[in-house]
Amino acid sequence: MKKGNNVKETTKTTAPCGCVVEGEVRKTVRSEKEKHYIDGRLNRVIGQLGGVKRMIDEDRYCEDVLMQLSAIDSAVKSISTYILEQHMRGCVVRDIKAGEDGSVDEVLMLFKRFMH
Repeated sequence: MKKGNNVKETTKTTAPCGCVVEGEVRKTVRSEKEKHYIDGRLNRVIGQLGGVKRMIDEDRYCEDVLMQLSAIDSAVKSISTYILEQHMRGCVVRDIKAGEDGSVDEVLMLFKRFMH
């Protein structure tokens, strides 16, 4: 980008793991296959949430609703675990090999969030 007039120069770097850094914006570029896999799992969760909404509208028994919510919780945790695993196998390993430990701090923070 052009310097001056309050326009910052940005650099773009792409790592083998799919991480892209443009200035201060970080992205993870995923393959179409991986996007399709994650989308399928997310769509299932969205469908389950719609089912729970219908259950509430139909005054279904609390235990039945809670069982469905428990299944949704497990499905979301499974998606989170998958994405975290991909992050660790790609981005974190790359950074450690490069001698950078910022990703380790990031993962530790993520673990703390998942534990609560």
